[in-house]
Amino acid sequence: MVDKAGRGHRLVMENREQIALTGVHKVQSFDTKEIVLETELGILSIKGEQLGIKLLNLEEGLVDLQGQVGALIYHRNTGGGTRRGFLNRVLR
Repeated sequence: MVDKAGRGHRLVMENREQIALTGVHKVQSFDTKEIVLETELGILSIKGEQLGIKLLNLEEGLVDLQGQVGALIYHRNTGGGTRRGFLNRVLR
């Protein structure tokens, strides 16, 4: 069920109460209402109630969460990639 870090990102949710994730690089913020993770596919916000981290192994990119999940939001990657593309066009 779990892949090692660097081999993609996977999210498995059971009954909106437990989530198992792979491909996690960093926990950006954490409280009982929102957990923000940096994953292989970008920033992921998990919103809900009574959220908690059951397992955290960033060496392998594994995170298991529990609580009442209300929303999963993947944020667009804004900033770095767009700026680099703009600079590449200007500097040609």
